[in-house]
Amino acid sequence: MFGISLTNVINALYARDVLGIPEQQWYFTHIPLLVTMVVASLPIGKMVDKVGRKIPMLLGLGIFGVATVVFAFGDFSMVLISMSLFGFAQMMVMSGTMALSTDLVQPVNRGKVVGFNNFVGYIIMGLGMLLGGFLYEGVLPQSPFFISLGFTFVALLVVLFLVHEPEKRVGAIAVETAQPHLPAIET
Repeated sequence: MFGISLTNVINALYARDVLGIPEQQWYFTHIPLLVTMVVASLPIGKMVDKVGRKIPMLLGLGIFGVATVVFAFGDFSMVLISMSLFGFAQMMVMSGTMALSTDLVQPVNRGKVVGFNNFVGYIIMGLGMLLGGFLYEGVLPQSPFFISLGFTFVALLVVLFLVHEPEKRVGAIAVETAQPHLPAIET
């Protein structure tokens, strides 16, 4: 989240000032992002259930890296492609992360865990946005993208070596035991 927030806050400025995309065209760049997220959400959700959580998370982080490079050095058409890649990557990472969280956290604690993750995540995103704006204005316009790539690479390594598919899925067990058992009706 920190790496992504470094660039989210400056994307429009960067596109206008560095890539030369007119302000009147900027809103077009979000269309591929949203369309990709809508179209890919169900197939990616099914993929996460079939192949597990780790593979989509790894693929998503890899795609984030590619999308960041394409955006940072692209023109209008390349930015459209990168936004579509960002949407695809976001769906893969978020679907894998949410499914993994459901697998590992007891149902009674999920609200607290999600709330804590959101709390910490938004603080980290705020710090990333501040740093991204500072780096864009004060250092080099491309520097937030380079640092974002570094964080994406670190996240990829964390997922690769530290995330494992759970042997038991807490969420699956909770669903089975939560189903009401109806008494047998004798005829």
